[in-house]
Amino acid sequence: MNNTLPVCRAHWADIPDIVELVVAPFVGSPISEWLVPDERRRRDVLGSVLRIWTEHALLFGEAYLLQDRSAAAVWLHRYGPIPRTSGYGERLAAACGDYVDRFLLLDDVLRTHRPARPHNHLAFFAVAPNGPRVRRATALLAASTARMGQALLPTYTEATSVADRDLYARHGYVCGEPFTLPDGTTTYPMWRSPGQRKPGPGSTVTGARPHRPARRRRSPDLPVRVVLDASAIVAFTTGSAAVDETIAQVVEEGYLFGLPVACLAEASRSVVDTARLDLLVDHPAAAVLTVDPLSWSALANTYRAVGRLDTASVLLAAAHNECTILTAGPDQYTGLTGDEPIMPA
Repeated sequence: MNNTLPVCRAHWADIPDIVELVVAPFVGSPISEWLVPDERRRRDVLGSVLRIWTEHALLFGEAYLLQDRSAAAVWLHRYGPIPRTSGYGERLAAACGDYVDRFLLLDDVLRTHRPARPHNHLAFFAVAPNGPRVRRATALLAASTARMGQALLPTYTEATSVADRDLYARHGYVCGEPFTLPDGTTTYPMWRSPGQRKPGPGSTVTGARPHRPARRRRSPDLPVRVVLDASAIVAFTTGSAAVDETIAQVVEEGYLFGLPVACLAEASRSVVDTARLDLLVDHPAAAVLTVDPLSWSALANTYRAVGRLDTASVLLAAAHNECTILTAGPDQYTGLTGDEPIMPA
């Protein structure tokens, strides 16, 4: 009998599942009660904050789910200072409301005790309460820790219970000096050196590739594999799984995705969730594309032919980069394109 529990890489469309998994056990913990004393508001506030933190982690880290969505592991690549995305502080303050000072204090305490040397940080780890919890936790922790270990960097996490501390210890983590959170919860810092212990059998990660440290700056030497038009940009902000999967594939293959300025401007007229638009622009693999001044004549001629500046801009960007146009409205290109491939989202 096959006892393996498949683990898959999580993407933007999986954020609601991740947040629900993390919030469920967290909402009844002493630290959550301290963070949000109002029981009526606690779940909503924690869910909003965890969504922001999870989005940030997917920009500057990785997340994994058991294939049945019964466990989640969210990692941050702490190879150096992690930058804040546009509007991060404002979104966090709005989500925390009157309790923002408590969330900031918790962040300060955790940051003070976090190792300074480069490492991969297991920020959130949660397992659904029903079913074989130990087996699920073991499978996901083994598989995701092995994935992080391919970077040949240490891994780190914090355990807030003896049971979690012992779970991490069984996977090669060593407990450091405990410290206390603002509510008095004893917390165990757990550190695992690369190669300290190989993962046991019973867990597999689908679609894993050798890990490379995340790029902190967009490299001009990397080619643009796909450009998003205005409709694809709008679709991303509304949670399109197709756009999310395309971006994830581009990132996995080590390429960039392009965002023509004119398409961003056109999309912004229809976008409701501007924070999601900021997240897209701030993505480490995003390349905001402007028109070369020397190409103004080609832009003008294309604009005259197609009647829309954003469409002309994305057509020129695709031609210049010899790549695909990702669109949520493929009909707008009927009869307009030459050799540019169109990918419906």
